[in-house]
Amino acid sequence: MSKEATENDKRKRNNLLSQYYGITEEKDVENLFDVDGKHFNADAYVDKLVQETSLKQLIDKERELVREIQSLDSEMQTLVYENYNKFILATDTIRQMKSDFKTMEDEMEKLVQDMSHIATFANNISSNLQDRRQQITKLSNIHELLKNLQFLFDLPTKLKSSVEEKNYSLAVKYYAKSEQVLKDFGDHPSFSGIQSDCQEIVTTLRKCLKDQFVRAEVTSHELEESASLLGKLGESSTSLAREFIVINKGRLEKDLDDLSTYTSSENNGEAVLGFIEKCCNTALNNAALTIATFNNIFPLASTKDNGGLIDMAVDIINRLCPVVKTKVVEMIGSEMNEGCCLSLVAALDKFHRRLLAVQRLLMSDKQWSSILITDVAQIISNRAAENLTIKWTEELQGWRDSWNNDNQPHGSVKFIEGALIEHIHRTLVALTAFVGNHVTFSQDYQFRQTFGRRHVREGVFILSLKKLSLMLSNLCNVTGKDNASPTLILVLSRVAIDFNQNLAQSLLSLIEEQFDIPAGFQGDNLTPISAVTADFKQASQALLQRYVQSESHVLVQMIRKSMDSRDWLTTSEPRSVRPVIKRVLEEISRVDSHAAQLYEEGSRKDRSSDSSRRTHHSSSRMQQKSSWSSLGPSQLDSSLLNNIQKLFSERIDLSGNVEPNKGSIVMAIIKICLKGFLECVRLKTFGKYGIQQIQVDCYYLQLFLWRFTFDENLVHSLLDEILSSAVQRCLEPVLMEPGVVELICER
Repeated sequence: MSKEATENDKRKRNNLLSQYYGITEEKDVENLFDVDGKHFNADAYVDKLVQETSLKQLIDKERELVREIQSLDSEMQTLVYENYNKFILATDTIRQMKSDFKTMEDEMEKLVQDMSHIATFANNISSNLQDRRQQITKLSNIHELLKNLQFLFDLPTKLKSSVEEKNYSLAVKYYAKSEQVLKDFGDHPSFSGIQSDCQEIVTTLRKCLKDQFVRAEVTSHELEESASLLGKLGESSTSLAREFIVINKGRLEKDLDDLSTYTSSENNGEAVLGFIEKCCNTALNNAALTIATFNNIFPLASTKDNGGLIDMAVDIINRLCPVVKTKVVEMIGSEMNEGCCLSLVAALDKFHRRLLAVQRLLMSDKQWSSILITDVAQIISNRAAENLTIKWTEELQGWRDSWNNDNQPHGSVKFIEGALIEHIHRTLVALTAFVGNHVTFSQDYQFRQTFGRRHVREGVFILSLKKLSLMLSNLCNVTGKDNASPTLILVLSRVAIDFNQNLAQSLLSLIEEQFDIPAGFQGDNLTPISAVTADFKQASQALLQRYVQSESHVLVQMIRKSMDSRDWLTTSEPRSVRPVIKRVLEEISRVDSHAAQLYEEGSRKDRSSDSSRRTHHSSSRMQQKSSWSSLGPSQLDSSLLNNIQKLFSERIDLSGNVEPNKGSIVMAIIKICLKGFLECVRLKTFGKYGIQQIQVDCYYLQLFLWRFTFDENLVHSLLDEILSSAVQRCLEPVLMEPGVVELICER
């Protein structure tokens, strides 16, 4: 066996041992079998294939390797061909570059030679023309001198012609061009005449420029031109600046006088717009133009001169703002509708923007427009509140004059509340123009806060509602022909209750939403809504008291007239209930119906079983629970029993507060009515049939009054007292049998 074969066998054994025990020296075993790796071992790879694959797999592997080798050979051959082509192209390019560089070197050498020849020819020409150049320069200087002399001789004529043509800039240009020469040679006889003529013309020119500088209708361009030309003629910029300030102050004061005397044929928003338009186009525009023109003409003006301009402008604006405020307030009138406020706000916004432009030119931080607009907004808010109060007063006056006993008080409440709230809504819609998103001055947070909280909430809403509650309360004090209908009084009491319970708070929430006031905000010493609702509650209470007094007064008067119209000593035996008693029940029924439409029932005491039987008008004889129905004649003569009954009866309060419910209202009227009936009885003297008529009337009232009251015992007590008083005032106190009384009343 050869030495090489021995080495191969040894290597194979080592590889097999290494694979068996998992031993690697410097490289991983997997790298030995990676055909593309740098540590690939062909023998180990073949041995592994022989051991792990079948013959068919070996044949397939061999074919695969052959294909890969052929593919690699083909790719290698392609790369060789491509590189060979590139090499050939590079060789051709280098050869072409060598040829081009050779051509360029030849052309550069030729160019150098040509430039050398040109320089030689130029030197020859310059030397040949040296003498002629000196002669030409001398002649040129002589020509320029003659030309200047000719200009000097023609200068007076040119100046005069330019001044006559009002071409002042050209005249100044001519004079400035020759001024130094005339100063230097003015004492020479040949130039003294020219200088004197020019001085006369320049004096005229200066006068024309001064006239243009002070002319009222001069444009800013002409003004700037005049100042510039006067400066070139030797005028002091300081004196011009002061004169400029004096002249423009007079012009601006004239604008102020015109605005102060401005009048309009109408007083409305359109008139305000016209006035503000005139103000912006005259005073503000002229002020801005004056400041801008001064800065353009005198950019290097001293601090003193500039301060004089600022003081003048500030003084004009300080005097302008009160004039604008006065005129706007005069022209806006008392009618504060939405269109009027929109026109007013548009006018104020335009004035605000123009004044801000002037303020920026002055570089001032004064808040002229903000103060003016805040003052105007406060005045407008006060007028809106006054106007709202006037509208409400007219509405109440109209209702008071034309009101009758409406059978639908609930519908009347809705109508009145709708009318009152409609006026508030119109006022608020008009005032929202001041805080529109498109309005420039309303973007100021301080203005929105002051306007919404102080002017609208406090000055309009709170103040107007307080006046409304006061107007409702004052209706209780009106007497005579201006006295309000009792039904209207009742309806207005319900209106006051609604404002107390929900309407005032709802309107406040609307204001807070529209004027950016935090909901429920109580800062800035704002009036709490509870103070307003408390006023309405008091007004409602006063109106209810007034209503009870009015209705009960009518009933008492009816009873008094009926009592006075009859002779109770000689009256005939009673056969029916008196008509006035029926009329009283009808009126109480009407009051009960109206009160039921506006107020809740209220709390009732438990009714007796007799009351339930009376509901069905039972014809059976009933046991009367009242003391007077079961007493005999001998017992009625004793006053001791009456006095004992009064001691144990409840005290009847006729002046107590009326609660806002139907039961309390009707009960208060019934109490006063029965008390009036009692007083009428105490003033009369009764015979036998007279007291029996009172007995029938009281029993009839007892039958039907229970349904309108929440305290039957109180009614029974008053009826008992009426009959007891009649018994005391009776000469022959004989009462009818209860059954007979019942038959008369139910018949």
